[in-house]
Amino acid sequence: MTEISPKDSLYQDLIEDWHEQKAIIKEQMTLIDPMATSLRKSTAQRFLNASMNVLMEILMYLLSLGSIIYLFFMNNLGPFFVMGKVAGNPEIVPAKISSTEMEQFDYTVKGMFVLLAILFFIIGRMLANIRKKNSTLSLAGKNMKTIAGQHLKRKSKIESLEQKHVMTLPETDINIDSIGPIEYNNNTEDTLL
Repeated sequence: MTEISPKDSLYQDLIEDWHEQKAIIKEQMTLIDPMATSLRKSTAQRFLNASMNVLMEILMYLLSLGSIIYLFFMNNLGPFFVMGKVAGNPEIVPAKISSTEMEQFDYTVKGMFVLLAILFFIIGRMLANIRKKNSTLSLAGKNMKTIAGQHLKRKSKIESLEQKHVMTLPETDINIDSIGPIEYNNNTEDTLL
């Protein structure tokens, strides 16, 4: 069996690839680890946030439906039943307010309930989108932690191979031991719901 000469191009290519892998792992760890840490939350906190989000979403849909239902029973339920009595009885209405103005007022109040129902529905849809986004971010944080773990395994394999072949590998200026987690600055204004 012949020994590989350091002058051979394959040997040089392998050494260059080795150095590139060390540099890439270092760069990826400095990028991935802080993101993975900031995306992950405890299980209890995720459960509480998701539960509150679902409850608020259901509440908004119920309020939207309730606004539409109240619209049909508005003349029989308080406090707007007085408006129905005033609009229906010409003796109660003062001479300065015409019946068309009372009808316009009645339609305006009903229009406000329709607008309120639409706004509650829109808020419910927004909460549903936030819930989906939060579950996606949680999955991304979990996957990034897995990737960071795989990189740390690769880093340890590289270190063990370097220790095994100390004399045959040339020196490098990249210190892979200097890779460490970056401190996460918790003073950001951007928080997830």
